[in-house]
Amino acid sequence: MGNGFRLKNSIVFYFLVGFGCIFALGIREIHLFDLDELYFAEITREMIRTGNYGQMTFNFEPLYEKPPFFFWLQAVSMHFWGINELGARFPNLVCGLLTLATVYYIGKQYKDQWFGFLWMCLYATTFLPHFYFKSAIIDPFFNYFLLLAIYFLSHSIMPSNPWLYGSAGLSIGCGLLTKGPMALIIPLATLGLSYTWFKGSVVSFKSLVSALLIATAVVSSWLIPEIWSNGCTFIKKFWDYHLLLYHQPVYTHDQPWYYHHLVLFFGCFPSTLFAIFILKQKKLIQERYFAANMQALLVVVLVIFTLVGTKIVHYSAMAYFPITFFATDFLHQKIYNRQYSHSAMAFLVIGVMIGTTLALIPWIMLHKTLWIRLVQNQTIKDALQIPVIWNYWDSIPGIIYTIGIATAYYFLVQCRFIPFISNFALINICTLALFLIRIAPKVEAYTQKSMVDFCKACKGKNVYLATVGFKSAAPLFYADLPKILRVTDIDWLLEGPIHKPCFFILYKKDSAILKDYLDITYIKSSGCFAFYKRLPKT
Repeated sequence: MGNGFRLKNSIVFYFLVGFGCIFALGIREIHLFDLDELYFAEITREMIRTGNYGQMTFNFEPLYEKPPFFFWLQAVSMHFWGINELGARFPNLVCGLLTLATVYYIGKQYKDQWFGFLWMCLYATTFLPHFYFKSAIIDPFFNYFLLLAIYFLSHSIMPSNPWLYGSAGLSIGCGLLTKGPMALIIPLATLGLSYTWFKGSVVSFKSLVSALLIATAVVSSWLIPEIWSNGCTFIKKFWDYHLLLYHQPVYTHDQPWYYHHLVLFFGCFPSTLFAIFILKQKKLIQERYFAANMQALLVVVLVIFTLVGTKIVHYSAMAYFPITFFATDFLHQKIYNRQYSHSAMAFLVIGVMIGTTLALIPWIMLHKTLWIRLVQNQTIKDALQIPVIWNYWDSIPGIIYTIGIATAYYFLVQCRFIPFISNFALINICTLALFLIRIAPKVEAYTQKSMVDFCKACKGKNVYLATVGFKSAAPLFYADLPKILRVTDIDWLLEGPIHKPCFFILYKKDSAILKDYLDITYIKSSGCFAFYKRLPKT
């Protein structure tokens, strides 16, 4: 690759088509995972069933946790593909293609065609971003809108361009309609932080006010009709929920402060490693405003979600953009300068560690009798009793990854950067694809498959189906139920005058909850779940 070689747009297009096919691979082979994927898909299912697209519900009761934009997109997809895994996940596949095309364009404008192409390929083949484009969660679209907002605001330092203000405002507005206040907090915090160290001009007050007014107009297009119909209930309960979420950890996501640092380091490897090296070299970026904003964005995301009480993997997903951006900058410099990289040994050691861990998973599961007694959590211990068939062929993803890392290392020390980048990008894709084919279904078997299969068996039947002691969207979505009684009415299901059969799902460790109900009978257990039924009195 050289400065004189022009990258044809047709090549970029073929790569986008190829990445789209890869994102689609296995997209409907695994059930939607509880809670987030299933939870969001159930909200959309209820939108379609009720025909009310202005208000979100769960269990056909008003829901105030999320704005509606993503559910509208998912509803369009489900109308086309059906209420199933493909219908739920297809929007993020489309988002993946939009994101890749956008990072190519931004990279091209920032430096040159090859920078944009390299950033696109790096983002598409990094583990966590690649996996998220196969999912049914909100974050890919939310992150996309925030990237657009930061890009447009970064360019508004140029001579007055009203469409840049409008595009920034539209992006922020769509972000607010997708996930809420973070769509405003993250861009403004990013601009404020980069203002402290950038030497040149910054976003004008006029452009910022214009963008915020347009964002307000976008949000108002849904919020005003919502207030007209239901008062200010959504605003009040939405804020109460998010303030609680940010200050008080959900008990299942009370992770240590460094949780997101580890997730990003290993989930975005090797991009994280390269990003660390170039940021260490550049320290504070003061020459290019967009790069300064990318650096500020990384700091803002890490600080905010280190401080937030609840820590979930995808909370820090916005950091994927700056991490892969700086990794691209690092590799772009190496390609043109032909410099030996001092990060080569770190790349090899960490890569071999990851590959070895993946390769050892089947051996560990085949010999679980040696260590299962050390597991303290009873639910996990029960789940591991599922007779999942493992074999040594399941080590293939890890073995391929380890061999690929060693090969890439050879090219790296030889300063052959094009084969190096091609090699690790390809092995990342192959490893993730094989992992989803061979490992993910076995993980699902331990975690939720028996519950999902039970719910699917109840589809079309005139029954009650409820979980006891935990929250799940599986009974509603996979049984396609009209409504389950509210949690506050569970006592009625347990001992009230029911008029149709009622099935209960609970964790096996909690089975004692039902021991005093004589007319509730045990059906079966599977892994960590136990299933019971209660029949109406004749």
